[in-house]
Amino acid sequence: MPPRRTRSGSAPAASSGTTTRFFQRHSNVYAYVPNIIGYARVLLAAAALRLAFDDVPTSLALYALSFVCDELDGRFARMFDQCSEFGKLLDMVTDRLATTGLLMVVSREYPNWFFTCVSLVALDIGSHWLQMYAQILRNKSSHKDVDEGSFFILRLYYTNRIFMGACCVGAEVLYLAAHAATDPRILAIAGPLAGALPAKVSVPLPAVLGWGKELGVECSSALAQLALVALPFWAVKQAANVAQLVTSCEALVAHDFPKRKRA
Repeated sequence: MPPRRTRSGSAPAASSGTTTRFFQRHSNVYAYVPNIIGYARVLLAAAALRLAFDDVPTSLALYALSFVCDELDGRFARMFDQCSEFGKLLDMVTDRLATTGLLMVVSREYPNWFFTCVSLVALDIGSHWLQMYAQILRNKSSHKDVDEGSFFILRLYYTNRIFMGACCVGAEVLYLAAHAATDPRILAIAGPLAGALPAKVSVPLPAVLGWGKELGVECSSALAQLALVALPFWAVKQAANVAQLVTSCEALVAHDFPKRKRA
């Protein structure tokens, strides 16, 4: 059988052509570079959760590597023109499940905060699922494709990659700091602002909402200072999730209105 010809009529080089196609858009979506990174991310997150109660430092390192992969897969998808629906869903599902697993670890380490962690999981998964379904009904290409009439915080969250990244990193860092605080060796590391901050800061909001006990943060450790920096970004991300939940519910009701009117 003669060698397959390219569009230009020349025979492709076996090794270099295969390598080149691997870093371009091709038919084997499962072997796209960003999706391979996504598989590695799943394995790293699973290993991090598996070691969460046995080896906290290793667990933190593995989860951090998984989080880095979350940034790399999107960059490589755009670089190699390997964006795919499979890759989008792999990324979003891994985001939700990794965060859910981390919150379940934190809920076991801090039993008084169990309902808080469950509420955060429900808000995260519920808002994203409803947003994705609502956008499908509106023939949008992505759950990130929001309308101009959406809440300002939601538009900013999905249109500004730096802002969105800061909020996502802030939320994950806050959960990881809580997990890391269960290791006395890590908790004993003093922060650079130990003398400039008050000895203890109280965060009463969860107790006011009935989500758990008032959170008291000892400000001398590096972990506590890191958590305090991450806290505002975490709060904005939860506000964006609430806005996403409300907006998607409104979109679903608007989609159903013509049906009720015809009936």
